[in-house]
Amino acid sequence: MKTSARIITAALVCCLGARLVSAELPTKLEKPVAPIAADPQLPRLGLIVSEDFSRSDAVANWRWGAGKWTVADGVLRGTETPERKHPAGIACQRAYHDAEIQFRFQFAGGTTAFLLLRNKFGNLCRVTISPSSLTITKDKPNIPANSAEQTVVLGKTPLTLKTGEWYSVTTLVRGEEFVASVLGHATISGRHPAIDVEKTEIEFLASGDSILFDDLRATAPLLSR
Repeated sequence: MKTSARIITAALVCCLGARLVSAELPTKLEKPVAPIAADPQLPRLGLIVSEDFSRSDAVANWRWGAGKWTVADGVLRGTETPERKHPAGIACQRAYHDAEIQFRFQFAGGTTAFLLLRNKFGNLCRVTISPSSLTITKDKPNIPANSAEQTVVLGKTPLTLKTGEWYSVTTLVRGEEFVASVLGHATISGRHPAIDVEKTEIEFLASGDSILFDDLRATAPLLSR
């Protein structure tokens, strides 16, 4: 089974690289919130979330963290605020295990865009995108505070991205596998047993003045367990 999974993952990495498409760790876990379950009729096959931010109240039911978040002109804007000294964060709460997550983003004065996946113990793994690099990591969990687990870099590659341009990203998390791709620029992959768990949130983080996000879509892979 493990050999078959690696073959399947390798094929997915090649596919993502051909057709496709984030980070300071939060210092404190905010009060846990019960996740909103995905459609019970599609527990392992189907849509997890789809949001184009065309409605002004698109993130009204999301978990708001640090920073300032606004929805206008069909996009989500995250801005870090100086009093918090922490990347702006906002999370869509869903229960899932494996997922392919797609979105677009733009540097609009900000320095780094993140996609953070979380579980009941807090931070789990993330994609970090700066104008000069793409990185994937397994995060140190927030709970317990004295956890022996450490942040582990699973992959990193250089990029050359510009302010004011839109970029498409696809991330695949399946079992122990973690893959991230910026369309037309780079694809990286890694694996870690700690990420093969049930997950509860899909979170955007924005460092600096502003990062724009749009067209979030997450689906459970066809080959998910």
